[in-house]
Amino acid sequence: MNKILGIVLAGLIGMIGCSNEPTNNKDLDVSKATKSVETKQSDENQHNSKPDVKSEITDESVNTDYTPALWKIEHNGTTSYLFGSIHMGEADMYPLPDAVNKAFSASDSIAVEIDLSSINQAELAQTIQSIAIDPENPLNTVLKEETLAEYEEYCEETKSPCQMFNSFEPWFAGMTLEALSMQQSGYSEQYGIDNYFLGQAKDKNKNIIELESIDFQLSLFDQMPLELQDMFLYSVVTKEGNDTDELVSAWKQGNVEEFIANSYEDAKQKGMDEEAYEQFMDALLYQRNRGMADGIAEQIEQGKALFAVVGAAHYGGDKSVNHYLEEKGYKVERVDY
Repeated sequence: MNKILGIVLAGLIGMIGCSNEPTNNKDLDVSKATKSVETKQSDENQHNSKPDVKSEITDESVNTDYTPALWKIEHNGTTSYLFGSIHMGEADMYPLPDAVNKAFSASDSIAVEIDLSSINQAELAQTIQSIAIDPENPLNTVLKEETLAEYEEYCEETKSPCQMFNSFEPWFAGMTLEALSMQQSGYSEQYGIDNYFLGQAKDKNKNIIELESIDFQLSLFDQMPLELQDMFLYSVVTKEGNDTDELVSAWKQGNVEEFIANSYEDAKQKGMDEEAYEQFMDALLYQRNRGMADGIAEQIEQGKALFAVVGAAHYGGDKSVNHYLEEKGYKVERVDY
């Protein structure tokens, strides 16, 4: 299950990575926890500090010999594009292939899951305080015995600031640890694909359309049964190898769909049965895919030339955004470049 964490939710991963607002609850100060990891990593390796992404990305940065998946939809003489995002990336993902940049340039509007730059961080902190923090039920009292043991071992081995997570609900502890893990591996939300195109869209005065909201994304986890939350956290603290590197490699090769297909086997090895897995995927992916397809179709019907950049996981499989758009009668074609 952990294989898809980095590409399922733009808002939560990006929010945890970029939030710098202080809060009134010491256990909720995710920015402090994140900053402590960043400081340590900066001392060990200057590459992992947070540079100015615009100054780092140039046409000479890297040889773009990779082909992330790009799709097009032609409707009533207007062409729209679908492109998958990796929400926390690294500098050598840029510059993007010419075909991708040309598709963006040809579009008059961009659709994203959420516009992180428009979020009021103070209001966000209050929202998290109300739905992700539960001081009356400390984390170590709600986790299964096996999950708690793995969690404590993980915190000790990775030197993660887990003492700050005592009041976190399991899903939020898992999401925070996943964001910290990605940062420790050298990835930053500043190099996220959606973040990059949001900056480009604002520079070029393109219309920005949000297909979801941060409150909606947070509610998905908040409504998750405790058993699934426990499995979610367990998958984070027991993962082997560097799934983020595998994900970025799959994205560069345009094979994210295959990467996602393997996520069930990964989840099964962690003890999740098929019914629980489908419940998790339905809540976090399949229902959202249908909603995103509705939002994209609405914009296309208004005659917009749309560049839709959402998490790459949403474009793979039988219940993908592509699938639901095709159900509506649109022809979705993979761009060969």
